[in-house]
Amino acid sequence: MRSPSCVKRVVGAAAVALSFAVAIAGCSSTTSSGGGDATKLSLMIWDPAQKAGVQKAVDGFEAKFPKIQVDVQQVPQDQYYTKLDASLSAGEGPDVMWQSSAVSQYINGGALEPLDGYIKQDSVNLSDYASSITSLYNVNGKQYGIPKDEDTWTFVYNTAVFAKLGVTDVPTNDWTWDDMVRIAKEIKAKQTSPTDVPMSCDRTFNNGVASLIHQLGGKIVNQNKGVVSSPEGIQALTMMKGLQDQGLIPVVANSADFNPASSLISGTVAMAEIPSWNLSLLSQANVPADTFHLVRAPSVNGKWLTDTNGLAYVMNANSRHKDEAWKLIEYLTSTQGAEQHAAGGAAIPANTDKAAFDAYVSANSKLAGLSDAVAAARQQNYLRTSTQYPATRAPLPQIESTQMGPFYAGSITASDAAKGIDQILDKALG
Repeated sequence: MRSPSCVKRVVGAAAVALSFAVAIAGCSSTTSSGGGDATKLSLMIWDPAQKAGVQKAVDGFEAKFPKIQVDVQQVPQDQYYTKLDASLSAGEGPDVMWQSSAVSQYINGGALEPLDGYIKQDSVNLSDYASSITSLYNVNGKQYGIPKDEDTWTFVYNTAVFAKLGVTDVPTNDWTWDDMVRIAKEIKAKQTSPTDVPMSCDRTFNNGVASLIHQLGGKIVNQNKGVVSSPEGIQALTMMKGLQDQGLIPVVANSADFNPASSLISGTVAMAEIPSWNLSLLSQANVPADTFHLVRAPSVNGKWLTDTNGLAYVMNANSRHKDEAWKLIEYLTSTQGAEQHAAGGAAIPANTDKAAFDAYVSANSKLAGLSDAVAAARQQNYLRTSTQYPATRAPLPQIESTQMGPFYAGSITASDAAKGIDQILDKALG
């Protein structure tokens, strides 16, 4: 669900033609059952790795509300927004759906229903959710989404691979970038297969490079202008490319089909940066417990910053069954719903009730160090650039293809890549 060197949270085209969504009202895709006894709702999501968790929570909802049936529709992430845009612009679409940093475009297009009245009616306490995520879905003083999850990034190492290679110098929760490079070099020296690489980390601009810039004390955007062409930005690009040039991460030009989680499971990489929404893939792998050990990201200048974001459940403004749709949203984001999400393999709940996080840890109990690594990751993070500045979402593929790709290939310098990124950001933010 993400990028060649690690998985990226949300992709998809910007919303189009949403100004027509409400104009063609009364065309919701939901219908009542033939007997009239049950209401049918549709719920649209994108991540196949989380479908089982969502379905488990939906099953719990249907048990509590037997007269409401929910059809979970999992659409591949690269088709999600295209399909969603087409259905919403026709006045149709799912009753309830996932949204992320693209949400403002849908709100501006009139496609989403404000939830304030429902929140007040049922005394839902928004302080029960991670505040940084809740605020993403509050636009012009109205709340349009209830948070589902909260992103973190951690490093995972395969203890079996380390043992096989005889590497006893392992990552810890106080490791640094230099420690990471040292360990990766030792792994490389002992690997014998030409297809094996020591590690994988997010080398994309929006996640990996941006996080490194923040760790170095720099910024991506300042006063609505791109500022990657800073000493910190150039240093971050140089450091990341250095990992590739030393053979410590896959060569970017050859890694279009590279999957960090599956490579970690197969042992072709010894350690990898894995986002929280993909950790269930590791806990469900057919390997002994404690094969995978988690630690926080390596620190740079005393910081181990990674980006954060979070999905929310939102309601279609054209739903014919808004009261039932609200019941679904309220249940899915409740402590009980969050526990069921986690138990089924979904991402870290945004619901801050201890029971919800405990359910996540329990569901992933095969992963050693999970609780401590996630706690450390939550201590130091920043709001993802494309989340804080939604206008920067659309040009991310352009940044990768015209700047990051040539930079990793060695055809442009770090300085030139940084300047090119700033020009793209300026155009988007302008």
